[in-house]
Amino acid sequence: MLTHRCNRFIVLLTGMRHYTTEQLLAVMNERRYPPLLRVAALRWLIHWAPLEVTKGAPYLQRRRYVRQHYHV
Repeated sequence: MLTHRCNRFIVLLTGMRHYTTEQLLAVMNERRYPPLLRVAALRWLIHWAPLEVTKGAPYLQRRRYVRQHYHV
C-alpha cells in the first residue's frame, strides 16, 4: 500500500516527464516550490543527464555528478 507521500511523488514524477532540462533546472533553483517537487525534478535531471556527465556511475554517484554539473 502506498503512503500519501509516495503517491504524490509518483504523480509528480509522471507529470514532469515531458519537462525540458531548462524547466527542470528552474524548478530545482526555485525555493518556493515544495521539496517533493524539487526531488522529482532532480530525479528527471539525473535520468536525462548525458553519459558524459553521469559516467555510467551508480545512482548516488550520478546524483552527485548531476548536481555538480548543473550547480544545483
